[in-house]
Amino acid sequence: MSKQTAVATEGEAVKGIKNFRSSPDIENFYRFIHENGLRKEAKAVLELVNVTLNPKAKKKRKPRKKKIQ
Repeated sequence: MSKQTAVATEGEAVKGIKNFRSSPDIENFYRFIHENGLRKEAKAVLELVNVTLNPKAKKKRKPRKKKIQ
């Protein structure tokens, strides 16, 4: 792939992220959810997808201080 093609692809990806909610597919998805009263179910599914795709980072533990006897 040439550099010009790679830059164009990255530009489209960033542009796509910004306009994600206004894409026709997403608008139809939101309309379907609203018309069929599936808000709770859709939220549960989207939370599951979010957890699966973006696992929480593990917190680092602070080392314990040694007790002086």
